Amino acid sequence: MSNGRRVQDWRLMGRDTLELEQDYYLSLAQLYDTYDLNMPSSSSTRIGAIAEADFITQCLVRNFEPHAPVTPMPWDFLVTCPAGTLKIQVKATNSKNRESSYNVSTSTGRTLKKKELNKDAIDVVACFIQPEHLWFLIPIEEITGRTTRLSADQTTRNKYQKYRENWSIFYE
Repeated sequence: MSNGRRVQDWRLMGRDTLELEQDYYLSLAQLYDTYDLNMPSSSSTRIGAIAEADFITQCLVRNFEPHAPVTPMPWDFLVTCPAGTLKIQVKATNSKNRESSYNVSTSTGRTLKKKELNKDAIDVVACFIQPEHLWFLIPIEEITGRTTRLSADQTTRNKYQKYRENWSIFYE
């Protein structure tokens, strides 16, 4: 057998071994119910994950240190910044309503048992409008109700317009 033939056989053997190993781990994952090809994450879960990833990026660009909790907490991030350590709840949406604005759920809990956010446990609600790639950074005291209506249109008169891309809360 020539030297070139042995190399080719070795590469094929390695590929077969990797495929067997992958099949083995997929089988284990299915056995422990941690892998399901037929159950993709929901759209709202993905939008939330995108918002949280973008929030981390925005913080790091500004030299803030975002820290995600290891266990469930009322906030999504503790952010160390010039203003101190702030507790941030990230909310996101991607659907426009009839008035060309966006409704962001500023509540917590399941659909039937929604409650207002705990104003003692959160400092800022960071609302991400995904289609516009736009942030509203609203102090928790300014949030009223379980839904907050935000407009991407800068000319709209809305009490939350002053918080549009206003990262100054992290510097005060």
